[in-house]
Amino acid sequence: MTEPPILSVEGLRTWFTTAGGTVKAVDGVDLAIFRRETVAVVGESGSGKSVLGLSIMGLVARPAGRIVGGRIMFAGQGGMHDLATLHGRAMRRIRGR
Repeated sequence: MTEPPILSVEGLRTWFTTAGGTVKAVDGVDLAIFRRETVAVVGESGSGKSVLGLSIMGLVARPAGRIVGGRIMFAGQGGMHDLATLHGRAMRRIRGR
């Protein structure tokens, strides 16, 4: 039996509201990372790599930026957590300082 991924991103959408309209920085990203696996995210400048990382870590600048859809499932201490729904103290417990 295969282990479930330690991190699973499903349909992630992170958008920013700007004076010029809505910027869909991450729009429908899926990925899975398993224990003992190394993953690289590559792409052109401005393709959303950094926003993807910030979204996973819960560090998207608010209120302009927000996760508008998808799930970020993390198998951490205490079981599975949807990081897209955690804020404040709950996210800091998982992320650390």
